[in-house]
Amino acid sequence: MYNRRYTGKIELAVLDTAGTFCDGPGDLSHRWALDDGRGCKAPVVPFYEALQAFGIECDWASIRKPMGNFKPTHLKMLLDLPEVSEQWQAKYGRKWNQEDFDAVLATFRPLMSKYIVDEDLAKPIDGAVECIDALRKAEILVGCDTGYYEEDSKNLNALLEKKYGLRFDVVTNAEKVPGRPYPFMVYDCMLSAQKLTGKVIPIESVVKIDDTAPGMLCGNNAGCWTIGLYASGSNNYDQLAAAKPDFLVPDVSYVEDIIFGQIEPRLRRGERPGQGIVETI
Repeated sequence: MYNRRYTGKIELAVLDTAGTFCDGPGDLSHRWALDDGRGCKAPVVPFYEALQAFGIECDWASIRKPMGNFKPTHLKMLLDLPEVSEQWQAKYGRKWNQEDFDAVLATFRPLMSKYIVDEDLAKPIDGAVECIDALRKAEILVGCDTGYYEEDSKNLNALLEKKYGLRFDVVTNAEKVPGRPYPFMVYDCMLSAQKLTGKVIPIESVVKIDDTAPGMLCGNNAGCWTIGLYASGSNNYDQLAAAKPDFLVPDVSYVEDIIFGQIEPRLRRGERPGQGIVETI
């Protein structure tokens, strides 16, 4: 029962996809010369190749800047980068327009569908399966939210479950509801979890776990606990810290200890998320 101050356990953990529980860091420069060794490559490669198809060069660091957004939004942000828009103007003699955007997006879509299930990328980050198993053992529902298209996300999650036994209780995406930094993917997972269990799930009993600053802002805007992963995905420590998560840890393997050793004791003391203190491991 919720009586103004929640003092129960964590009920729902909502994890981002690439760079959070799969598609982690590693050297794949034998495949992609520009590989920076960071995780979350599955969105980077198709953006790079789609822009190249139109004669535009965009380095991986620039492609990573809008990471965490729904992919069409991400593409618009890339096209508006000065280093990209200037190339477009020089090559085509005009600013990009909606037709151009639609053409680049149409090139991007099949590439995204291919790379999201690529055997080098579509595998769990070390500790991800064990973390999710531990959460489920503690009767915490495990949700997945993503900036991927719904069909691509379904294909990836089906592969992960079949090959690695990694399974989610509830799933949402930015094609279904407004994505990061808005709070609605967290709320959508909460709604699905409530329908699944019949239980009221207070926002204080929810944890948002993500490797991007927009993902941290999503959780902060929702009012839940936030855990930023600074070494396994797209954003680095400083980028995540600027979004003011409750906790900053290297990767998903630390999440279990944070939830059981840090967040739940605070809940029992009646503390709430978002107190403005970033705890770092």
